[in-house]
Amino acid sequence: MKTSLRLTLGCAGSDTARKLAAVLGPDNRGVPGDQRFTMKLSGREVSFEIGSDRPSSAFSSLDSVLCDASLFQEVWLLSRARKA
Repeated sequence: MKTSLRLTLGCAGSDTARKLAAVLGPDNRGVPGDQRFTMKLSGREVSFEIGSDRPSSAFSSLDSVLCDASLFQEVWLLSRARKA
């Protein structure tokens, strides 16, 4: 069964989106052979498209992106709070 997933994360600004894309980008090099994974940065949005012949593989990658984005948000908010 082919699975295709799309996730778009909206950030507070384009600077935050660029930093999020930079943080998530390096982890996306080792994609399994049967998986298609793309990341696109557009203004304040970072979009991910994940496709795979194995649904569990696609959902696992989506979960990983969500966990990493959540961690980025927590660290980003803490660093901003310290500057204030």
